[in-house]
Amino acid sequence: MEKSVLRTRDNIGVRRRMHARAFVLAVAAALVGTASSVSASEDSLEGVPVLPVGQIYDRALGFVRTQNYPPYVSYIVTVRSNVKDRWLIEQFHSLCRTRDDRVVTDAKPLSTTNQGVNPYGFNVKLRGLAMKNAQNIDEPFGVPEMSPIFTFGLTSLHPSTSSIREYDISLVGTEEYRGRLVYHVALAPRSDPQHHRLRDLWVDSTNFGVLRLVSAGAFASGPATTVDWDVTYSIINGYWTIETESTAASMLLGGYAPPLNSYVRLPGAMTYHGVSYSFSNFAFPKQVSDLQFFEYKPSQAVQM
Repeated sequence: MEKSVLRTRDNIGVRRRMHARAFVLAVAAALVGTASSVSASEDSLEGVPVLPVGQIYDRALGFVRTQNYPPYVSYIVTVRSNVKDRWLIEQFHSLCRTRDDRVVTDAKPLSTTNQGVNPYGFNVKLRGLAMKNAQNIDEPFGVPEMSPIFTFGLTSLHPSTSSIREYDISLVGTEEYRGRLVYHVALAPRSDPQHHRLRDLWVDSTNFGVLRLVSAGAFASGPATTVDWDVTYSIINGYWTIETESTAASMLLGGYAPPLNSYVRLPGAMTYHGVSYSFSNFAFPKQVSDLQFFEYKPSQAVQM
């Protein structure tokens, strides 16, 4: 009888040890699976919740889609660039109709580092191409017709689990950005990289707002499509808006004819060492005539 009891206790002990081992293995497998799905960086910051990268991405898209704005936004766009060891700094007044993201900008700058037009200067045409002797610097891509609520396509993207999603995503790591803990997400376009331009997102770990992004190109045409643009966002009066849009690249712009490529200098062409646009002085007028949005000004500085 005593031997039977001992055998029974031994069997129970073995079973308990097997269950405990199985539990430990299951927990370990779950932890490995979580780490692999997040692609977490070894230098992740303490205090940032560990989440699958797909969840971070989808919640960031949700944040962008839930933004609401007043019917009209008035603001100032400041253009900065360095040309011929001189700074071009100009400010323009713009108005955005938020229901369709339509922008109209006053062609005359509010302020500029350019000098007044010399009445004794000359403008001539050589075989139909305009030539002038002015020493002033033109806006790098024309008058900025740029929206402060532009999302670079974020509102139309499919979720991370969709078979027709636009990007493959991975988590670079967690970082501190302007005093906030953020997720740094890398995006690789699955097709048509010239259309799907997003390359990086910095997502707030608290509310999943997009605080910064990198886009491979900013405008529809011209040299701005061939360089990376760094875009920062902030909350202004409760509204998520672009703060700055800039590139550190040097670009050959202007001239009396379309450039053959970025290495062939044409008469009148200038090298712009970096270009930045900043948005400020936001106001929200209640009544605006929609007739002014029918104005058309040729400009490359239109976000696409």
